[in-house]
Amino acid sequence: MFEDLYDAISFLRSNKWPTVEAEITAVELERIATRRSKDRFRLSVAYKFYLGEDGPYTGVSFWEPPRSWPEERVDSAKGTFQVGQRRVVRYRPDDASVNVLDKAAWLDCG
Repeated sequence: MFEDLYDAISFLRSNKWPTVEAEITAVELERIATRRSKDRFRLSVAYKFYLGEDGPYTGVSFWEPPRSWPEERVDSAKGTFQVGQRRVVRYRPDDASVNVLDKAAWLDCG
């Protein structure tokens, strides 16, 4: 439980973590069903990377657009990412399994 809390809190400073190039392994448009309003959509991007001889490390990052965006617009943003493409990932120095796609990767989505 403490480790999960530490991981969650550490993401607040992820913009200071070291970077490495990662290879995108999957890109998906996900539907998030809600009871009170219309469904929302988000992109999930899976990737893998190596740190020297260590790895592969893997991760998944998510991008959720404004609720007002229709599915077609989010699907269009999906085209920003391609399997095999290289993007920058930030990883926690003491545990590279805790990582996130750099926010610059999402700039072309919105």
